[in-house]
Amino acid sequence: MSSAPLWVVKLGGSLWHAPELRSWLEILAAARRLRVVIVPGGGPFADAVRDAQPALGFGDRAAHRMALLAMEQYGTALADLEPRLAPARSLADLRGRPSPTVWMPLPLADNADVAESWDVTSDSLAVWLAGALGAACAVLVKSVPLPDAAAPVGHLVTEGVVDPALPDRMARYGGAVWCVSRDDHRRFAKALDQGNPCGTRLALAADDRDADGQGADGQNADG
Repeated sequence: MSSAPLWVVKLGGSLWHAPELRSWLEILAAARRLRVVIVPGGGPFADAVRDAQPALGFGDRAAHRMALLAMEQYGTALADLEPRLAPARSLADLRGRPSPTVWMPLPLADNADVAESWDVTSDSLAVWLAGALGAACAVLVKSVPLPDAAAPVGHLVTEGVVDPALPDRMARYGGAVWCVSRDDHRRFAKALDQGNPCGTRLALAADDRDADGQGADGQNADG
């Protein structure tokens, strides 16, 4: 297993139609100083699940698994767009592969630590994965403008930038969680090369806890 520090980087589903997406993929695929695991959002694939649930009437258990499959669809597309990215499902593969990888999260469907709910997005799942892998940090790439300073995570929850379960998941993780805007990829590339995250570091207040808000890849402003 490589001893290089590991970053978990979530690419939001909202980037699927953004011109910056390919730049992000190139930057992450070229990482050498650090190991990188990409967490795909759900994008339009998760939107389809969310829209279909009330029409078809399937339950949250099915929606949970379908949302994870939506992340896999987006992840499959990312790996096809950038062949240097290797898909991986198991924690052992994610820990052991030196090349940048894309997480395929369907095995998470049987993990009791993640509830079957729309209350969280791939933001919280990225931080869950960072904790499971012992990653140095989790970075959430967002489509919305962000302050270039520390920000209370509770405020970003209220603004719909991150999901309501993220504060509790951050508390369990205990590591650093950063947000960076999608158009800040050039500065992120330098930060990745230097091994120092950039952007907005999320600050956890004592009351920023939501013990019940855990689940599959729901959709907020960033999907």
